[in-house]
Amino acid sequence: MRWPGGAVVMLAPAVVLAGCGGGGGGGKSLSPGQIESAAQKTSSVGSLKANFTISGAGLRSSGSGVFNNGQDTSGRLTMTVDSNGRRFTVDTVSAGNVLYMRSTALSQLGLPKGKQWLKLDLGQLARQRGIDLGGLQSTSPNPASALAYLLGSGKVQKLGNDAVQGVDTTHYKVTVDLGRAATEASGSVRQSLRSALKASGSARQPVEVWVDDNGYVRKVAYKAGTSGAPASTITMELHDFGPHVTITPPPSSSVVDFMNALQGG
Repeated sequence: MRWPGGAVVMLAPAVVLAGCGGGGGGGKSLSPGQIESAAQKTSSVGSLKANFTISGAGLRSSGSGVFNNGQDTSGRLTMTVDSNGRRFTVDTVSAGNVLYMRSTALSQLGLPKGKQWLKLDLGQLARQRGIDLGGLQSTSPNPASALAYLLGSGKVQKLGNDAVQGVDTTHYKVTVDLGRAATEASGSVRQSLRSALKASGSARQPVEVWVDDNGYVRKVAYKAGTSGAPASTITMELHDFGPHVTITPPPSSSVVDFMNALQGG
């Protein structure tokens, strides 16, 4: 089985989507350092769930998933994608830079009998095929990447008070320094932020954030995209903070490695 490199273009919308306590409404304005502390506190929980939407450039999607925090981020999510008049669902399991995807859209690639999942090593694809998947990953609604933006918080403007998932929050607009955020981050998240910096062409980017009275980030909204492509708006609501959860990759017997398929393996 030999697939053309252009198949990655068809998969791009799914890759972009791969790859999150309570309180009262006090409403005090926070400093940049306090916004950063809220991001760090939220990132320190073992796992969290995220509901998200992405819209822009002929693409709209929505879904939800559960994600582990830490050095080796992992997640499991399900989404519905509307892209250029087509609708399909995508199930994704992620472990660092590796994504496993299952979707009715993949049937067009002619998966072998018994195979349901496609494995994409984003780092390997970027290195060996010259594909800007690092930029695609930077737009993924992964809570770790979204929270990492806030590590470069600068000017803060209070916009008001809102309820998010039934929790009272204060809504802020923050100007973030992507370069400083990347310096503060580590691992695959740092790579994602550096890709976002390269794609945006600007070191500073506005991010909206909703913080509850216990100092947890409850919602993040920002624009992101790849080099040469229109930006999409990503909105993510975070909830159900808890301990680490088990994220298990699909069985190898049901997986096709996309890189091997491109090489005719």
